[in-house]
Amino acid sequence: MDSSIRERIKKLLALGTSPNQHEANCAILKAKQLMAEYKLTDRDFIKKDEKPIKIDTNIYYTTRKEHWMTGLADVTAENNCCVFYMVTPHGSQRHYIVFYGYEEDVIICNSTFTYAVDCIRSQLKQIVKAMKKEDKTIQDIRSASESYGKGFYQGLDDAYKIQDEENQEWGLVMVVPPEVSELIQDMKHAPHKEGAYKDDQSLYAQGYEEGKIFTAQNRLE
Repeated sequence: MDSSIRERIKKLLALGTSPNQHEANCAILKAKQLMAEYKLTDRDFIKKDEKPIKIDTNIYYTTRKEHWMTGLADVTAENNCCVFYMVTPHGSQRHYIVFYGYEEDVIICNSTFTYAVDCIRSQLKQIVKAMKKEDKTIQDIRSASESYGKGFYQGLDDAYKIQDEENQEWGLVMVVPPEVSELIQDMKHAPHKEGAYKDDQSLYAQGYEEGKIFTAQNRLE
């Protein structure tokens, strides 16, 4: 294989960490296309002594709200060759999201997750503001917020699946390395309680559509 192909893929993967979200995602898409075409995987670009690393996102959810965050973390990690787990400081109600994977994968995973959380929280601010004007109860507001977040990550998950179906040759490229997945086999997740709420179908549908748009605009060229 022409060494220039490997160098091009390396440069594209490096661009995947760009603060310009559109540039980063276009670069990753092109890198994955080339890797599939030349039957390469992420493991072919791992340095000889490279070990998986973890990134503490410093993003957390609590026992009372933002339970959608674990679903979002799961979808993001699975589609970026990483795994996630939660860390709960002793006596705290905060559950912090941590990603684990090879450096290039985990940096991209963290960037995508952080951006998605920001998008969801920004939209929820507007939703909560509008509901407060309508004198909605705290329970109604929490239910609406959880419904939107749940819809968003499920829309994102379906968008990833559509992307995979359209690029079936990516099968070997987008696999979590065994040395990464082994990390959480015996690990116990931080204990937490699921929020008791009823889905708000309207806001779930809104979140779902915006989750699909997030992928279409930020991951596809």
